[in-house]
Amino acid sequence: MPFFVTEDHVKLYYEDRGEGKPVILIHGLTASRRHFRKQIPVLSRNYRVIACDLRGHGDSDRPKDGLTLPRLAKDISELIAYLDLQDVTLVGWSLGGHVIFEYVKQFQCRNLHKIAIIDMAPKLMKADDWTCGLRGISGKFGDFTHEDNLLLMSLMSANWEQYSALLIPRLFNRSHVEPGVNIFIDAYFPWKDDLAWLYEEAKRNTPHVILFLWISMMMQDYRPQLAEITVPCLLAWGRESNYYGEDTYAWMQAALVRSPEVSVVPFDGCGHALHIQDPERFNRTLISLIG
Repeated sequence: MPFFVTEDHVKLYYEDRGEGKPVILIHGLTASRRHFRKQIPVLSRNYRVIACDLRGHGDSDRPKDGLTLPRLAKDISELIAYLDLQDVTLVGWSLGGHVIFEYVKQFQCRNLHKIAIIDMAPKLMKADDWTCGLRGISGKFGDFTHEDNLLLMSLMSANWEQYSALLIPRLFNRSHVEPGVNIFIDAYFPWKDDLAWLYEEAKRNTPHVILFLWISMMMQDYRPQLAEITVPCLLAWGRESNYYGEDTYAWMQAALVRSPEVSVVPFDGCGHALHIQDPERFNRTLISLIG
């Protein structure tokens, strides 16, 4: 099994498939490289695809320390150096998007060719000057408050299995999980197999890892980093996302002032996990970006 050991002695698992332009797939919180199982076989036909498990996830080590965004980005930088990669396309879903923003913060766009962000905002918490972050408990986009965050962390800490039962359905369309709609008996829900698989994957997580990284995510404000991106950038988002609304991507598009090419691609009929829900379209879109 291919493992890479970081400077702080954490073993990270990664898969390295195919040949050609290098593409690194960075998964979301509570996920792993397996959440790109609908992308890896397709992309590796024409590209060199590296799918890693971030520290604390999948088959990588689950340390007590270093569970922060700055450390995750440094891990990616070290992996790029270890594999001697140049002109890399970074693809980040959810937490993976924050890892990319943090990479830009630390290393600018060194060794990067393209960037793809999947359903993620540069800042999650509501602020006086920011209402394009997470959807709040109120149901309003950009209204995620400190009180909302404390409630979420208390649920996360108390019972991981119960928290997963709340989290996993919300990777899909909000029309399936709004109050009064039962995702489990919805005859029109077309991703039942994916839902069951995601529940099983969620059980593999270690709660302290998720909580520590969640805290790190809440502390970040990567809005300044968008102006530092100097390579072409794709913003892919789900129109039925439970987390972010259209205003988030309009703001991000306007903030990417130094990117030579910005593509904003909404996915109709998809939520937060759009690459899982509509892999054919997502793969085509990503291949078009990579070139």
